[in-house]
Amino acid sequence: MFREERLQDIVEELKENGRVKVLKLRDKFNVSAMTIRRDLITLENRGLIERTHGGALLSDDIRNWIEPPIIERMNVMAEEKKRIAVWVAEYIDAGDTIFLGSGTTTLYVARELIIRDDITVVTNSVPILHELSSNSNMNIITVGGFLRRSELSLIGAFAEPVLKNIRVNKVIAGMRGIHPLYGFSCEHPEELMTDRMILGLSDTIVIVADHTKIGQVATNRVAPIDQATLIVTTTEANQLHIKKIQEQGIEVRVV
Repeated sequence: MFREERLQDIVEELKENGRVKVLKLRDKFNVSAMTIRRDLITLENRGLIERTHGGALLSDDIRNWIEPPIIERMNVMAEEKKRIAVWVAEYIDAGDTIFLGSGTTTLYVARELIIRDDITVVTNSVPILHELSSNSNMNIITVGGFLRRSELSLIGAFAEPVLKNIRVNKVIAGMRGIHPLYGFSCEHPEELMTDRMILGLSDTIVIVADHTKIGQVATNRVAPIDQATLIVTTTEANQLHIKKIQEQGIEVRVV
């Protein structure tokens, strides 16, 4: 097992059980106790856990931040997501083929694109597919795969061969965590490889995120921050994090 996989498993166990013990993790992964302690230090530095004597707890920030289903998130930061969507819709040119990733902010983008008949949309999001299907003049391509029910997205072994053979003008995607040092991260390990492949579909990668995502680190690292061409967020975002991202040559549009 690679170290990052072990770190992911430790966090998943914390989410399930609330706490972990060094000695039990040592036996589970068949590594030394010192290796487990170094893993816990790494996770604590990422803000994911709080170390205790002989083990660790899930950090309060992460415990309160575990991603709820997409239906419950639609009205969260709705005004910010609307502002982002309006700007991104204008950024998409006539004749573009775009990939719209799953998530609530990208669903708001889809709603702004509903009247367009001069673009092609590729998506792995069931809600986006449903939203855009009412436009009979829009070219729409859907990516199959295993259904992740909480997100209503299609991911995994059946989605990835299709993604491997697609190129688009622009990718519009959301990310659970966006951090100048730890890059882009997601909450669920089962969507990790699909997300990585989506970010490889184009030379123009647009990440859309309300202010609560800026500076956050989720469990699984998807890609470094310089994978993005452009990050679109809102005026409420932490300005220090935005500055640190811009210092790495990434354009950040604040709306």
